[in-house]
Amino acid sequence: MQVSHKDLKIALFCGGAGTRMWPMSRATSPKQFQPLIENKSTFEMMIARLKKEFPMADIFPVTVRDNVAWIVKLAPEIPLENIIIEPQTRDTAAAVGLAATVLNKKFENPYVLALWSDHVVRNEGEFIKAIKLAHATARQMDKFVEIGVRPTFASVALGYLKIGKMLKTVDGLAIFEFVKQIEKPNYASAKKFVESWEYLWHIGYSLWSTKKMLAKFEKHFADGASALFKISNAWGSSRQEAVLKSQYPKIPKTSIDFAVNAHLTSEDQVVISADLSWRDVGTWAELKEEMSQESGDNIIQGEVIDIDLKDCLIYGPEEKKVIAAIGLEGLVVVDTEDALLICPKDRTEEVKKVIEKLKEGKKDKYL
Repeated sequence: MQVSHKDLKIALFCGGAGTRMWPMSRATSPKQFQPLIENKSTFEMMIARLKKEFPMADIFPVTVRDNVAWIVKLAPEIPLENIIIEPQTRDTAAAVGLAATVLNKKFENPYVLALWSDHVVRNEGEFIKAIKLAHATARQMDKFVEIGVRPTFASVALGYLKIGKMLKTVDGLAIFEFVKQIEKPNYASAKKFVESWEYLWHIGYSLWSTKKMLAKFEKHFADGASALFKISNAWGSSRQEAVLKSQYPKIPKTSIDFAVNAHLTSEDQVVISADLSWRDVGTWAELKEEMSQESGDNIIQGEVIDIDLKDCLIYGPEEKKVIAAIGLEGLVVVDTEDALLICPKDRTEEVKKVIEKLKEGKKDKYL
């Protein structure tokens, strides 16, 4: 039976382009909606774990108009009116600000949990438990509550949360004093962070009241707050779409990490440490690592005849084409109807260079 969380709304951000997962991830079919893991998308997987505890009426996808059809197709239980549509992509500060503005208008200062639809979370029980504790803690302490995870390697692509003393434990989860946030450190620093108990990965799972978030926008991100204030005033009126379309592009393009999170102090926020078995699957190599049981495993999807392969990822269409691969090692092969990617597993970060080349050649139909 579902527990009531009447004042908790979940903002599920679905706007990323996922260019490093080309050619399956495209402008009109980004990675979070593609069947990358066991023939399911990360969006579907996130919805499946949330619906075990939270009503679909309390989930609010935030995305651009091109992605609405994907949400309707993959999660028809979410009310259409819940989808918060960005007129254009403006990075995460604008997306979070719009979600806070719209949900504040709809529900008068609800608590909001920010989640991202392109993440993998294997430990679903701990995930739900952490959300419940974050909600209760935000109510009790009147603060932002961040859910962080222990780093498993020295990532320079992720931010880190420095934590202080443990404030208390609840049902096996620890709540820590927040010290500061460090965005994308160099490798030497990241290595030190991994070796220290004082640092968690900042994965962007944050719970806050809308009024608190909007107040931080006013204090630390005034240009964004000004546009959001005008959007709020027009929301629900006949001017809603016109004002949204004119004001949203005025919000400076930056991440919520730099616009707001970097300014938070121990007076503003606490941190919950949770073992989520979490991963942000941003490249084909990361996807392969996530899906492999052991080093050297092959990950294969589609109609593939594999002979003497080692440490390869091969994705092909389910129908109309068979892929035969013989004697390959350490390669990524991704075949779609109109594009084929072949590259060494350790160079999948460079897929974004393909996007640049396609743009230079004005081959937009492949983007």
